[in-house]
Amino acid sequence: MPRPDTRRAQAASSRGYTLVELVVVITIAGVLAAFISPRFWTQQTFNGRGYTDELGAALRSAQKAAVITGCPAIVTLSASSYTASQQAAAGNACNTADTSWSTPLLAADGSAIQNTAPAGTTASPAGVFQFGTQGQLVSSPGTTITVGSDTITIDPVTGLVQVN
Repeated sequence: MPRPDTRRAQAASSRGYTLVELVVVITIAGVLAAFISPRFWTQQTFNGRGYTDELGAALRSAQKAAVITGCPAIVTLSASSYTASQQAAAGNACNTADTSWSTPLLAADGSAIQNTAPAGTTASPAGVFQFGTQGQLVSSPGTTITVGSDTITIDPVTGLVQVN
């Protein structure tokens, strides 16, 4: 009959994992994470959503600029970029004869409201979205803009811009 302290030593040595086994498992998990995780978190998804939010903000800025200044404002959207502009001023009024829309709308930091879509991101429908002096959507190729898997809707009566 074995001594009691020998049984206790055998039971203690058969429980748990060795340090080598733990290091091997952690190494395998680290290698798998290094190869698999970039596929789960691509930057493209974040860049596309950021561009959608920026386009929505540009549309809102154009709508607000039209109301504040009393001059219509437009956002010209192509599949891969947008720019926001307004008719040129004539004194303290809007030059309604100006068809060039040469005055760029400026963001709060003083830069022109424009941007280019990140690689792999497209917007549709392309065209000119014009906001009238009361904020309403006067003309556009549609009231829903699709950017990747996101959508922007514009209420034609109120000019409300919603990013979904």
